[in-house]
Amino acid sequence: GHGENTVQNPLILLMDKYRRGNRPVFHLGPFLPLAAIREKGLLFNEVFRNAETMTAAARISFELGFESTVVPFDLNVEAEILGARVSYHDGFDGHPVYPTISHRPVTSASDVVIPADIETAARMPAILSTISSLKNSGSDLGAVGVFMPGPFTLAGQVMEPEELFVMLLKKPGRARRILERLTDFILMLKSVYASAGIDFIVIEEGGAASVSPKMFDRLLLPNLQAIFTEKPCPMVISMTGGSDSSLDFLMACDPDGVGIDRRCDTAGARKKIPPSLPLFTGCGAHDMLANGSPEIIAATVYRRLTRGATTVGPPADIYPPARMENIKAFIRAVREYPAK
Repeated sequence: GHGENTVQNPLILLMDKYRRGNRPVFHLGPFLPLAAIREKGLLFNEVFRNAETMTAAARISFELGFESTVVPFDLNVEAEILGARVSYHDGFDGHPVYPTISHRPVTSASDVVIPADIETAARMPAILSTISSLKNSGSDLGAVGVFMPGPFTLAGQVMEPEELFVMLLKKPGRARRILERLTDFILMLKSVYASAGIDFIVIEEGGAASVSPKMFDRLLLPNLQAIFTEKPCPMVISMTGGSDSSLDFLMACDPDGVGIDRRCDTAGARKKIPPSLPLFTGCGAHDMLANGSPEIIAATVYRRLTRGATTVGPPADIYPPARMENIKAFIRAVREYPAK
């Protein structure tokens, strides 16, 4: 009901704690500007696996003036913990390449093997060490968040996507059991991150953008709601990849904030989302920070904020590589946008 409006949204409180302008410059996804990574002499490949390199890369967000940073930098961490094989690439022609999954272990619920000690599995030691370094560095520069896949996005990482879709149609009971097991794992991982002292959690469920509303309602929503039942810190649900038809489901999770795809109708989303709930979206074409001018960037940011976004996240960072002056223009535009 409307009684809860008296309780201040915990995400707004967190954003206000670090806000340095009219609007929060608070992004929800990893941001790895290649120019800054090269400037620091970091190996792109190592930002995913090595605690020191990951920490240096995560700090770049704060150094640029963002009020948040998010780890890990790719969405394959959870699949890897569950036994998927992840390939790390050296890149080609100087273009970095994100890790990809080369083997997917799951065909039924019994294949979802959750390790007894998640903290020590796969890349978790490096990620937890990074969180600890960022949180205990003595200078509190901003909020430290983690992002993790929702159960459907994770299913698409640990299973062959075609098999998953056939199963949803032909054997929904089997699919449901897999999604429930993955949800159990996400809940365990969530408490590991909460114990690490994380400031906010983003659940990215963009993989479900192609799921029919009926199937979303029946198979996916109960699992997503289970993930949002307990919020140890502010929790955001994000759906990059297309969220127009899923907004009601996202709201039904009772999140502290909602992230929508940059191609979605921001004004339309804001009509459905109460003013007290932060709305995040990317803005600009994927090459805006590489090829745009500061004027174009400011106009694009202003247009999106005027349509009702609380704040906007930067578009792609590594390909094509963002120019440092454009990143600064982006941050300045958000920060200086007229106050509400």
